[in-house]
Amino acid sequence: MNKVCQLVAVALFAVGCAAPEIKKAPVASNDLVAEGKKLIAAAPNRDKILWRYRVALVAMKSGRFAEARQLLDECLPTVGAILTADERTIKARSLFGNEAQKIYVGESYEQAMAYFYRGLLYWMDGEPDNARACFKSAQLIDGDAKDKSFASDFVLLDYLDGLATTKLLGDGGDMLRRARASAKTNALPDYVASANVLVFTQFGFGPLKYGGGKYGERLQYHAGYSPVFAARFKMGEQMVEAKALDDLTFQATTRGGRLMDDILADKGSLKKPLDAIATVAPLAGAVLAGPKETRGAALPLIGAGIAAGAVSNTAEAMADTRTWNNLPQHLAFAAFRLPPGPQVVAIEFLDRDGKPLPKLSRTLTFEVRADRDTVLFISDQ
Repeated sequence: MNKVCQLVAVALFAVGCAAPEIKKAPVASNDLVAEGKKLIAAAPNRDKILWRYRVALVAMKSGRFAEARQLLDECLPTVGAILTADERTIKARSLFGNEAQKIYVGESYEQAMAYFYRGLLYWMDGEPDNARACFKSAQLIDGDAKDKSFASDFVLLDYLDGLATTKLLGDGGDMLRRARASAKTNALPDYVASANVLVFTQFGFGPLKYGGGKYGERLQYHAGYSPVFAARFKMGEQMVEAKALDDLTFQATTRGGRLMDDILADKGSLKKPLDAIATVAPLAGAVLAGPKETRGAALPLIGAGIAAGAVSNTAEAMADTRTWNNLPQHLAFAAFRLPPGPQVVAIEFLDRDGKPLPKLSRTLTFEVRADRDTVLFISDQ
């Protein structure tokens, strides 16, 4: 081998052994709310509400309530609107559109939870009247179900509606009766208008969506999970227990039918016969390879098969499985009275048998306001 060839070989070897270009990972901080806002900014318009929901709840768990308030306020006007004017929603309602193309506002239980959290924040700001309006809005959203036995059956929404009414010097009796009817075995205490500390508590991991059926056209749920079923609050000699009142998996799976479910069912039924025709077409192709006299009968089948395959592939039956995936499994609530000033509460989370889960225990220091109710938000996660 001459020197030129040797040099070329060495050069090629060097190129082949060159280290691959390493791209630096994007700079990230430990600030989950800030990182979440980056995800909101980068998300397509159809997914922005979903990311605002998620980041708002992260902000609430971090005690950054002003940021949570702003994020929810950016969602709720859109959630409250009927999306008939949105081109993607119109397409998703047709037989030839994917539901995930529409602007996400969430299923009824997700929308109800957005109003629930906004109501909590209103009460925290000393506005129980606006809080009550949010709880009523959430119940109205949950009331849109085919099976009316499951309509507007969030226990806590009715209970809080009545409590706010009582504190505003009204009669919350009807709401208390509704809440008790929905709670069934869980005993709900009478309202105490003088209670000035309101503790909103949530436990566990909420349900997740997936597409069932042959074509993914059926919206179904993986059940949520929680080892916690109650919380116990100790303030000196006073002790209050808050048992789980609402189960979000139950709320998700009993939401009843909606227009999009019927549309997706139509798409699934359309695909079945079209797929069958498209499957017959290759058999017709085999006929063409046979005797000449059989070929005429095969041509219409081939044409139908090609058309059916094209239409079947166009009919997108997949359900929208985008999920507000950091919701809890259970909601609980407690109210009690403490004197104004700094207070310390010891918190225990209890399992199904009422036994404490020591790894989750904590203490919380807070200030009881003299001029309005003090609202606490506590999550086991």
